[in-house]
Amino acid sequence: MITCMLYSKYVINLGWGDIIRTVRYQFFWVASFLFRFLPKETLEKLLKYLFFVAVFTAFLFLLQIVIDKNILVKTGVGYVRLFGIKIPRYYNQPDLLFFFTFMALYHNPLKGIPKYVSMIIFTAALLGAFHRSLIGCFLFSIFVGYLIRLPYLKRIYVVAISSSVLLFVVVFLGNTFAHSRTYLDVKAVVSGNIDATEFDIDNLGGEEGTFTFRILHLLERNQYLLEHPKAMVLGAGLMPEDSKLVDKMFDFKIGLVAELTDHVVQLDTGDISYSILFLRLGYAGTFLYLLLIGYLMVFFYKKRENRYAFFSFLYLILTFGVSFFSANLLNPITYLLPLISYQIIKKTDSEMAANKS
Repeated sequence: MITCMLYSKYVINLGWGDIIRTVRYQFFWVASFLFRFLPKETLEKLLKYLFFVAVFTAFLFLLQIVIDKNILVKTGVGYVRLFGIKIPRYYNQPDLLFFFTFMALYHNPLKGIPKYVSMIIFTAALLGAFHRSLIGCFLFSIFVGYLIRLPYLKRIYVVAISSSVLLFVVVFLGNTFAHSRTYLDVKAVVSGNIDATEFDIDNLGGEEGTFTFRILHLLERNQYLLEHPKAMVLGAGLMPEDSKLVDKMFDFKIGLVAELTDHVVQLDTGDISYSILFLRLGYAGTFLYLLLIGYLMVFFYKKRENRYAFFSFLYLILTFGVSFFSANLLNPITYLLPLISYQIIKKTDSEMAANKS
């Protein structure tokens, strides 16, 4: 990160104000050193208190749906029909929700009826946004959790059956995808034939349309890196969307249109994490950024007998899945909470080693 900052300052000639404003949320990685020096009991209490906060905010999110009125951060509202009933769809799910949903399911600090109530509230709030991609990733994470807890032979049996079913689905969906608008649009982008009018960005509707938009958004930004080798390693610069250099450096056609300027938003997006990572950090920076999260994921899997590791591993599976449909990887809460679990597990291992000796 420091290398990218120096590169943005002395090679791209950005001001320190723009650089710090762009990268300030990533400074929270330093919290890992703070967690390292806190006692294990303090970290466990911290997660427990945050669990209660998360239950309350999840309840408020569900209450919005019941009264059809914004209570949390104001956001746009859509509507879905479920069993013939029109239900409001809010996009302001609490940041703590995903992590503590898995904690509620696999290591709930509550007992008795409150435990099951909290599990219902969290799960309902996670599903209550009616995001198909989120629901799919959540169910997949739960399935993985079920799978890795099975005995070895039974796990092989379930994997064999699941693989057979998955192969059939992939063949069917692959044939459908090859004839879809998404495939044709992606093929055109890969060939370098990017034209906003050709893709009719304003009229991308439905699940296929939003998926198409995300793929095109990423590929167009990636195409910029391929055409500017200097930006491939450390990115095009740590600049905010309102930087004066944005209009000079970029002319992307694919992106949401800003209401105030009526221009396509060039850098920021809430639709996919990797467009931002590639442009801001380049291939090398993105690799190192993902390597940190990947390391946590492997660590949690190896320590999966520990409850903190088990639910944190499933949370990171969900995190990677959702990263193709949101900018969640850039959100500090995405990595801060697993870092707390990481230090709790490390301290538990140290205690066990000390007791044995």
